[in-house]
Amino acid sequence: MQQLCTIILIVTFIPTVSAAAQANQRCFPETEQCIAGPIRAYWERNGGLAVFGFPITAQAAEVVEGTPLQVQWFERDRLEIQPDGRVTAGRLGVERLEQLGTPWQQGSGAPASASCIAFPETGHQVCGAFASYWRANGGLERFGFPVTGEFTTELEGKPYTVQYFERRRFELHPEIRPDAVLLGLLGREVFNARQEQPQPPAPQPPPPVPPPGPGDEGCGFDPGPVAPEFPVKIVAVNDQSETVTLRNVSGDPVNLDGWRMCSIRGPQEHRGIGGILAPGEQRDFTHEGGNVWRNDGRDPGALYNAQGQLISYWGD
Repeated sequence: MQQLCTIILIVTFIPTVSAAAQANQRCFPETEQCIAGPIRAYWERNGGLAVFGFPITAQAAEVVEGTPLQVQWFERDRLEIQPDGRVTAGRLGVERLEQLGTPWQQGSGAPASASCIAFPETGHQVCGAFASYWRANGGLERFGFPVTGEFTTELEGKPYTVQYFERRRFELHPEIRPDAVLLGLLGREVFNARQEQPQPPAPQPPPPVPPPGPGDEGCGFDPGPVAPEFPVKIVAVNDQSETVTLRNVSGDPVNLDGWRMCSIRGPQEHRGIGGILAPGEQRDFTHEGGNVWRNDGRDPGALYNAQGQLISYWGD
């Protein structure tokens, strides 16, 4: 009876945990994305939809300025969970200016005039409606320093007065009211621009290596020093002991069965190459038979894999 009660308790407890986990999420059908945990708490506590917009990605790991963080992109921002657990806004103002080919420059550093705030750190001022919004909505922590002055630019086909900060772009929207300040859609702009950046071309495969040419079993052909020297390299050739030393320079074992080692001036094949060569392993292979390497001068060697491709060249 006690076991039955325990099972009932477990069964009834599982849906409660699942419901709690689901309740921690807040989802938006507009973008089919959800927010949860510290990022949801920060989003709701600091202005929600009007300040950050809808989420446009799921939370995921991303390297930000050299540090791996959990981040989530929103229409107007990128929220980042720092290693100490704090949630901060990304430096999207600076990144967007760089994407546009107009990275921020140090301002003139002129003294602040009436209704303005001067920032010697960047040499720029914030004035009027922008200064009022900056002060009232989080200031330095939320927006960072100004990195441009006010200027006019075209947004969605209309001219607007804007100013960039480290983390945001302020926009003056007089169609709402003369001093109405909105935050630009920097999250979406920066994220989309990243996706549109051309990807680096895929590495091209190396040119095909010529197979052994004509001669006694192909060994009379001298391909010259054009071998890739990978995954196996000829380390030494001892023409007195008729021994060839090979090293696996790759990170994987190499099966030498079917490989050919040629004495080019011989021109003969050095027999006895075979078996598994472990990663980093170096091994001597002694010729099975009589003399194969010339003792009266240079005798270069060539190592071919089982497909007939030149792998390593010994210039002697």
